Amino acid sequence: MKLGSKIKLKEILDWTSSTVYGQKYNKDFQNFNLTSISTDTRTIEEEDFFIPVVGENYNGHDFILDALKQGASGFIFESRFNDMIAGWRDKIESDIWDNMVVLETENNLSFLQDISHHYIRKFNPIVIGITGSVGKTTTKDFVVSILSRVFNTKFTPKNFNTEIGISKSVLEIDGNTQFFIAELGMRANGQIGKLAKVVNLDIGAITAVGPSHLEFFKNMEGVALAKSEMAEFITVKRGVLFLNNDDDWTDFIEKRIKCKVLKFGRNNSLDFNFLEKDMDEYGKFSFGFYKNKKKLAEINLPVSGYHNLYNACCAAAICSFLKLEPEMIREGIESAVLENKRMEVGRKGDKIIINDCYNANPLSMKKAIDTLKLIASKNKGRSVAILADMLELGDESQRLHFEIGQYLKEKNIDMVVVAGKLSKKICSGFLPKKSYYFDDKGNLSSKLQSFLKAGDVILIKGSRANRLESLLDFIN
Repeated sequence: MKLGSKIKLKEILDWTSSTVYGQKYNKDFQNFNLTSISTDTRTIEEEDFFIPVVGENYNGHDFILDALKQGASGFIFESRFNDMIAGWRDKIESDIWDNMVVLETENNLSFLQDISHHYIRKFNPIVIGITGSVGKTTTKDFVVSILSRVFNTKFTPKNFNTEIGISKSVLEIDGNTQFFIAELGMRANGQIGKLAKVVNLDIGAITAVGPSHLEFFKNMEGVALAKSEMAEFITVKRGVLFLNNDDDWTDFIEKRIKCKVLKFGRNNSLDFNFLEKDMDEYGKFSFGFYKNKKKLAEINLPVSGYHNLYNACCAAAICSFLKLEPEMIREGIESAVLENKRMEVGRKGDKIIINDCYNANPLSMKKAIDTLKLIASKNKGRSVAILADMLELGDESQRLHFEIGQYLKEKNIDMVVVAGKLSKKICSGFLPKKSYYFDDKGNLSSKLQSFLKAGDVILIKGSRANRLESLLDFIN
């Protein structure tokens, strides 16, 4: 991956706790510039500086020799693997060893994060961080679409919302970058706070808080507190945090933070609000966008689902706060290109398909079910939910799957078809005569078409590991 601007070796040593390995720090290496990096030998290119990452089930240090064979300009290693590196010395040709930079540090991930933090401070763009149990990617896409119409804007692409992905995305900015938009993912306490520091956060937004990643948290309070960690860094920067007024956890968060807060939602007493109008056959709404009760724009959503009104309103609120013209906000939202497999709605033959299978948690599942019901009612079709397991819910998994079944029953969904052992509880919460259970996706796919009729509106949703998009091939 090419860096937006080179980093001198002196800067690396000043910014991080790393040292040059052995006796290699001489006048030749003082002129070394870091111009590209890689954390994965499968995609490494010649002259990349290799940063091996250590995970639960892998150790990137095992691939250092592979990186060098592919032309890496050097590498960094963690001190605990010093003996491993010393043992490899004889396997590396002298002319290669003598001409590459080797660094040593305590933790490679911290090294990467430290470099990224100081690098972004060097150029000092305005940084916007977006997190939430649902809606963060779509909101990010809206903000990027609006700002990039006027400003030089960089952002975290696709699923680059982790410590590694965000740090690498930061390193792609340069002196011309005016805005950096970061989607902040979360799997543990302290993670959002660390990411906020890495990107030098100015403006934050929490789209919504729901029961996601409960495998890593004791309860919902833990999830809400973890999301709100960005507020501490925003307070230091004297920035602002945008909160969804209609989210159940907003009051809980607001009472525990000190930074400035602006709220968005449906209520016209808020700093920013929306008022929905028409909905087309695919569940796409038009809405009015308001600031302090004054209408600024009328906008047509490019994506289906009532919940996306909140995501669009959040993005519009951020950009209005930044003093962008209402027409720019409207054009940016309406022309936004959203990431694949997120609430994609269209026809396949005589059926309407809602492809929302990128990921799933209880809150996003309920939002998708709401959308299914809206579109089925609009088109007078039968509502069919094809669902799979929601992962990372820990001890709450069975209860939360059961509650999804109850929610489907409450919404009067006509038929439910599920795949996966966890999803069996969805059927238990729904109606036995209207639900069908399969232990895996393969068994479901062979029978799927027999459940469907002309005019059906079909929702397909499950956690990313299920890869339910493959079921589309079995729908005629």
